[in-house]
Amino acid sequence: MKKIRAVVVDDEPLARDELGFMLGELGVKVIGEAANATAGLELVDEVEPDVLFADLRMPGPDGIALAEAVKKRHPEQIVVVVSAHDDGAIRAFEAEVLDYLTKPVRMDRLEACLDRVRTKLKGRKKVTEDEPLDRLAVKRKGGYVVVDIEDVVYFHVKDELVWAVTQDDRFALDLTLAAVSRRVSEDDFFRSHRGCLVRVSAIKTIEPSGTGTFELVLEHPEEPRVPLARERVRRLRERIPFAG
Repeated sequence: MKKIRAVVVDDEPLARDELGFMLGELGVKVIGEAANATAGLELVDEVEPDVLFADLRMPGPDGIALAEAVKKRHPEQIVVVVSAHDDGAIRAFEAEVLDYLTKPVRMDRLEACLDRVRTKLKGRKKVTEDEPLDRLAVKRKGGYVVVDIEDVVYFHVKDELVWAVTQDDRFALDLTLAAVSRRVSEDDFFRSHRGCLVRVSAIKTIEPSGTGTFELVLEHPEEPRVPLARERVRRLRERIPFAG
């Protein structure tokens, strides 16, 4: 079974680190963190985790408001609210969260919560059915063209469709970008932006495009430029160290 993929939203860095450590000890992969509800909502849009852990009390919208906003966009998203207080439990369950954890979170309580998450995911067959994606049969002119994933330079969202771009063609896919991201190799592809998934080896240059933001120029006859989201710069540095 694949690891559960989690996002943690809490305005306290130490609280994020502690929960992230505990999740890691229980075999969960934390794929993103945010310090407030606004950034958390954008992160969920971008990476579509299996479960979102949201602190209740944060500056701005609280964790329950975040849960409500997330579920409007992603009705199947699993949300767990975490709080040092128990006075938000009724509101949380009215927002259809899966669980409500009180701080300090105990390991056995977190493990029981994750059992509920796995049961929910298993019912949706989300964790078990994301097989590695090696080839795609894409409909075209009444037939199907077989595309090897190793030939894809990047995937991107345009006009509400996901496109796979090769060196000499492009193909519209009947898949979400999050679904593609889960099924291609993390060693080969990098999610540069909520709407772009690029082959790491195809990144030709990284060019500034504004305050703290960059564009990636890819190895391709048209030298396409794709955005690099500000919150993704650190992750790209981990993949391709900025040595200059």
